[in-house]
Amino acid sequence: MLLACLTLGASGGVRAWQDFRFSTAKNRIEAAPISLKELPASLGDWQVQPGAERNLDPEIARVAGCTDNLIRTYSNATTGVSLTALVLFGPAEAVFGHRPEVCYPAAGYQMVSDPLLREVPVESKPTALFRSEVFSRQGELKRGREEVHYAFRHGDRWSPDVAQFWKDFRHHPSMFKIQVQRPVLVDEQRQMNNPSEQFLELLLQEIEGRLAQARSDKTD
Repeated sequence: MLLACLTLGASGGVRAWQDFRFSTAKNRIEAAPISLKELPASLGDWQVQPGAERNLDPEIARVAGCTDNLIRTYSNATTGVSLTALVLFGPAEAVFGHRPEVCYPAAGYQMVSDPLLREVPVESKPTALFRSEVFSRQGELKRGREEVHYAFRHGDRWSPDVAQFWKDFRHHPSMFKIQVQRPVLVDEQRQMNNPSEQFLELLLQEIEGRLAQARSDKTD
């Protein structure tokens, strides 16, 4: 019995110490390891539209749980396609729950096609997985369609399903989120030469390169 009590006491002490470490780590999350505002306004053929850069409303940012965020609308100089990209950073336990399939219906939209899991290559990194969904305002199923790609970066992985890794939030308490949305046609073949995915490949390459540089600078 004494041994059992000592074991339970030690277990409780370890758990309390882990909780303290986790709480301390969360309190250190203030700014992203890279400046989101310094992400380039030009990515290949994609250029930020004049005046098309903003941040989330402070109240929305608070609800989203992010400590930094950036919203930009890019246009492709060759194809004329435009899309809006949201990049945010914050505590993992606050950010991971904000998914389009929850937020869009709350704003009066409904999903009008089955979600797709899309792979976006990242140089010298595991392939990034994004979920692609299409929404339309209720009652407007044949027009006003919006395609959304999203993923979270937790640890070294990009995935839309980070909830399954919630135990890792103790060790990696922060998270990035990317969400890209653009208007689509009803009969558009989204699985072939998708402009959003072409844009995401360039954006991910830029973010991963800057994160690698930030880590290198920190160890020098």
